[in-house]
Amino acid sequence: MFFENIRPSKELVIEWKTGVFEEHDLHMHDALEIHVLRENEARFATINKQYEGKPGDVFLFRPFEPHWNLVKDRANPIRWISILFFASIMRTVPEGSKLLYPFYAVLAVSPYIPAESTCAQAVQDLAYRAILEQEERRVGWEARQFALFIDILVHLLRHSFQQPLAVSAPEMDDGMFRAIEYMLKNFAEDLNMNDVISITGRQRTHFYIRFKAVTGVTPNQFIHRLRMQVAMYQLGNTNKSITEIAFDCGYQSIHYFIKHFNQYCDMTPREYRKIVKQKQL
Repeated sequence: MFFENIRPSKELVIEWKTGVFEEHDLHMHDALEIHVLRENEARFATINKQYEGKPGDVFLFRPFEPHWNLVKDRANPIRWISILFFASIMRTVPEGSKLLYPFYAVLAVSPYIPAESTCAQAVQDLAYRAILEQEERRVGWEARQFALFIDILVHLLRHSFQQPLAVSAPEMDDGMFRAIEYMLKNFAEDLNMNDVISITGRQRTHFYIRFKAVTGVTPNQFIHRLRMQVAMYQLGNTNKSITEIAFDCGYQSIHYFIKHFNQYCDMTPREYRKIVKQKQL
């Protein structure tokens, strides 16, 4: 299993992809992905489960969740629409943090959406239209593609609330959802965890247990991963100073930001920016 540092030139990339029959290690990265399977059968693998995929199925790959999509039949390569994006893109969308819920409530929402579901059918149509916009490149295509992308996220969010939860309803209640949404929206602020806990109406210990069960990480890890996602994007795609980026992401000390970034990426922010910029040349 390995960590793949995906660094697209934009916060949102929608493209055709193909896969052939070969063995893979599971990998993970900090991006969010939607795979819309179009041709032939596949196996969607996570660290503890495999899903049999058929054309029309939709699969969500979550940040830092080990995964791979594998060709099922050697003679039949797979083709899918890949929608790759970063949490930072939601900062410009009204209530955008809410649309990320299916990607962070990893135990409450299944990553597999079968082709026969209304949601998968809608996502298939919207993803294909988004690809066509990019291929035809008529005036205003980028704005239209972004609108289609947001529509996809709305369908996924509504679908997640219509399905039986992977954890029981009393444990994944509306209070826990509001807490996740609040943290997604305010991760760059100096969050008081007591305020977050009060949103859920739970006792402190129970909140921490359920939060990790639902998201797969502790609240502190959740916040820092979001901050790092935004920092890595800004380092590679803006000319902001490292100090500006540190404050944008909620770090009050540049020294602490550099230390945490080094622990997270095994390099300094300056080294990371240099590597990304060189790849873009």
